[in-house]
Amino acid sequence: MKKYRTWSEVNLKTLSNNVKNLRAKLGSDVRIMVVVKADAYGHGAVPVAKTALESGASMLGVGDSSEAIELRQSGILEPILILGAVIEEEIGWMVSYNITPTIHSMDLLELFNEEARRQSKQFNIHLKIDTGMSRLGSTPKRALEIARKMASFPNIKLEGVCSHLSCSSNHNEKSFTEKQITAFRQTVAEMEKEMGSAIPLKHIANTGAILCNSDARFSMVRAGGIVYGMDPGNLREVSDLFNPILALKSQIAFLKIVPSGTPVGYGRTYTTKKRTKIATIPIGYNDGYPYHLGNKGYVLINGRKAPIIGSVTMDYIMADVTDLPDGKGQAGIPQVKVGDEVVLIGKSASAENRITIEELAMLADTSPYVIACGLGKRVKRMYIV
Repeated sequence: MKKYRTWSEVNLKTLSNNVKNLRAKLGSDVRIMVVVKADAYGHGAVPVAKTALESGASMLGVGDSSEAIELRQSGILEPILILGAVIEEEIGWMVSYNITPTIHSMDLLELFNEEARRQSKQFNIHLKIDTGMSRLGSTPKRALEIARKMASFPNIKLEGVCSHLSCSSNHNEKSFTEKQITAFRQTVAEMEKEMGSAIPLKHIANTGAILCNSDARFSMVRAGGIVYGMDPGNLREVSDLFNPILALKSQIAFLKIVPSGTPVGYGRTYTTKKRTKIATIPIGYNDGYPYHLGNKGYVLINGRKAPIIGSVTMDYIMADVTDLPDGKGQAGIPQVKVGDEVVLIGKSASAENRITIEELAMLADTSPYVIACGLGKRVKRMYIV
């Protein structure tokens, strides 16, 4: 038996190589922010953040202040930007920990300035412009007004301005992406003209734009899926240059042989058509394995494909191992055993067959990001350094 029921392997060497490859692709003039929100897309925020910074990233992006404080308390001192909204109650902690907010409206400016004054600090702020996402951010006109107002607060400095692309990974929406980039460029130019100085950090490019829109890189990019080796939308260059850092594995917990005509799992969604050997595997939707893969997903056991039969349940899946080769090239009841490794994402060390997270997401009709972010706390993270 393996040490853990179910575990993920996060290869920090590969992560480091991905960041370095991105550094080489961008050149020295463009900074890299590595996005580590949602526990680094399920990979583990602290080890991922430290590796990314050691490998060439200059800033980290998070979703909220709790994620930023976790990084600060782990000893990370480099710049951290909260990409999402902030609430008034977070302001004191953010100023104290030197956590940079992204401002989406005028409301919090005075509060940040007053708190920075109280703590005797010059506090950096980024301003977000909504160029077409319609989620967070101010309209271009309103953003100009906020930038003017910011100049009247002595303890606040406009370090950066940003926007968010909604369709950068979709080749069919290229014209809309270009429209967003143009609106961003024009608004930033107006800001800098009024201010009489350049804004140090300008960023709109996420993974899709980094690869598909070189004119979107500006002075910094926000690298999410690309550094994890995950492809958000059929971007061939991800698989060509950036390797996946995540593997998801479990083991066989129980084996049984049942006769033809035996129903399997909740709802009797599968019935055996012949004498069948079933492997029960201790991973389910509570662990982040997609529910919709019942009767259509598959796993790798000893490097060989085994189809999932029956529904994915909270704690278990079941796989048909009847037709796996027995190691001697013979068909029939395979000589699999309890404790054998089961690969759900990735590949076995001794075999070439691989299950990619993109393939899994396509089968489950979801995004690779959803699967990675959804890995549960029972999944033990193992780090390869």
